[in-house]
Parts: sequence; structure tokens; C-alpha cells
Amino acid sequence: MKTLYLYVSKKFLTIFFYTSVAFGFIVLISELFRELGFYMEKKTSVLVIAQHLLSNVPWWIIQVLPVSTLLALLFSLGDLAKKNEITAMKAAGINMWRIISLFLFWGIMIVAADLAAREFVIPKTTVFNERIKKEKIQKEEVKIQTQFKNLIVSLPNNTRLTVGNMDTKAKLMKDVIIEKYSEEFYIERLVLAAEGTWEDKTWILRNGVIREFDSDFWSEVYFKEYDSYINLSPSDFAFRKMRYETMNTRDFQKYINQLRMFGKTALKERIALHMRYASVFCHVIVMMIGIPFALGIGPRFGKILSFTLALAASFIYWGAQAVTQSLGENSILTPFMAAWLPNFIFFAIGIVLLARVKK
Repeated sequence: MKTLYLYVSKKFLTIFFYTSVAFGFIVLISELFRELGFYMEKKTSVLVIAQHLLSNVPWWIIQVLPVSTLLALLFSLGDLAKKNEITAMKAAGINMWRIISLFLFWGIMIVAADLAAREFVIPKTTVFNERIKKEKIQKEEVKIQTQFKNLIVSLPNNTRLTVGNMDTKAKLMKDVIIEKYSEEFYIERLVLAAEGTWEDKTWILRNGVIREFDSDFWSEVYFKEYDSYINLSPSDFAFRKMRYETMNTRDFQKYINQLRMFGKTALKERIALHMRYASVFCHVIVMMIGIPFALGIGPRFGKILSFTLALAASFIYWGAQAVTQSLGENSILTPFMAAWLPNFIFFAIGIVLLARVKK
């Protein structure tokens, strides 16, 4: 069995490798022609063009991996069937689930590699790609917003921070208002200060007043210096729109929290974070769909028709991902369901199809 496993694995992985490289090369050439006018306008050197394009190759390959997985599966199993090797395996008493399990194993390995690339490789190459474009092609500096006016920030424990003017570079805020509300949304405490500075990992407010509210009365105390216990650093307020590919999961979650801190729903970003994990499992899903068609789930399906149906089912699956993502962005589905619903549906379909494979 070891020899058989190595033989089938080599056949699948060889086709998978060549199709991935071929698709990556096709995208590289198409991107070169698409951006050629831009490069000529900016008088970009050949070396910089090569750096800009090649740094994006890992991301392009990640995008075409599902198609490469499906084609490698269909071509490798189709070749085995064409040479009657599938029939020989069955005649030798080899259960087809051994071969199916082998392909699913490689599908899981591709999932792990895809996820690792998105987490550790793609953010670095994408950041490098953006820097090349900004600094060497467009010759622009990356601008980060450091000054804000009329800033409203949501804080834990039903607390809201309002700042008239903030300079994150100078670590200074002016015209500060901190409002603390009860669970019934009655105001409990109001802090007003002329300014605040970032010192020792907290914001120190100066020249202000604290007002405590009760159901029957309220009191106020003036202060020259007051520790707000707000631990958001100036860098937490420095905001810049970022591409999702430039962030690993930790940075992506921090980015989402920052958006929500500024009062934004970050709905698209939350869906994109769930999609990062849901989309990598498409390798296993397309295998579960493709294997039954490649092996022939019924005598009425010929090889060409089975191949076509497998491609059609896979593209319907990818189309369903786009539909549910759109439904999520329109608040019809939750971010989790928008990303994972197609996986749940087609995983169940895949199990049903695999159950019909003749062992």
C-alpha cells in the first residue's frame, strides 16, 4: 500500500504544482500588461517592476489554489481511470475509501499550508508590495492620520470619550469629556478637562471637574490633575485604512477593534476575518465534490460529463460564497454565517456524494 500511496500522491502533487505555477504565471503576465501603462507613466525601472510584480505572486497563487486543487484531483483520478488502474485496484481488493482518504489527507495539508501562508507569508509580501508601489513607483510617503477633531470613542463599562482636538504624535488631547452611564443609560459620572497628556501608559487629565450624579442630587469636584485610567495609547488612535492581506489574525482583530472604537460597525472587516478561515477549507470541499464525479457516481455519467459536473458544482460553491458574503454585508446574515454557510451546505452535499461512490 505504501508504494500505491506514493504513486498516487506523486501523480496528484505533480499536477497540483504545475497547475499552480501555470496559473500564477498567467496572472503575472496579465497583471504586467494591465499595469504597463502605469509603469511607463511613472518611468519605473525594470528591477522595480520585477520587485512589485513578484512580491504579489504568493497572493495570486493563494487565489488560484482551489482551482489547482480541483484540476489536480480530476486529472490525476481521470488518468488512473483512463489506464484502468482504478479497476485494477478494485480487482486487487483495495477499498476505494483508502484512495479517497489519501486525497482528503492532501486536501487537509493544502488547507494547513494555505492558512500558514495567509498568516505568516502573505502579510509580509503584501506590505513589501505596497511599500514598493508607494515609495519607488508613486514616490509617495505613507500617511497616517495623527490629528483628530470632535473624536468620539466607545470605552468599556458604558463609557464614552469625546475629544475636541487630539494630536497622537504630540500625545496630547484637548477639550476632553468622559461620560459614564448606568445600565439604564442614566448618566452617573461626567468628567470635563481642558487637556490630557499620555504619561506612564495612561491619560492624565488637567484643569477640570468631576461631577457625580445620583437620583436625588449631584456633586462636583475640581482638579488640577486626574488619572483617567484610560489605557488606549496614542498609537491606538492613529488610524490608517489597511488592506486585509497586510495583516495577520492578531493585527486584523486589533484593526477591527480600532474601527469599532471609532463607532464603526466594521461589518465587512468582520466578515473578511471569518472568510479568511472559511475560504481555506474550500480545498477539502472541492475534493469532496470532485472525487465522486471523478470516480463515477453512476453509470449514466460519462467521464466528460462527470468532469463538467464537478467543475460546475465547484463554481456553484464559489458563487454561493460570494452570495452569502453579500448577504452578510447587507446585515441579512451574521458575519459567521456569511462566511461559513456555503461550507456547511456543500460539506453535507459532499458527504452524500461520497457515500454513493462504489467501494
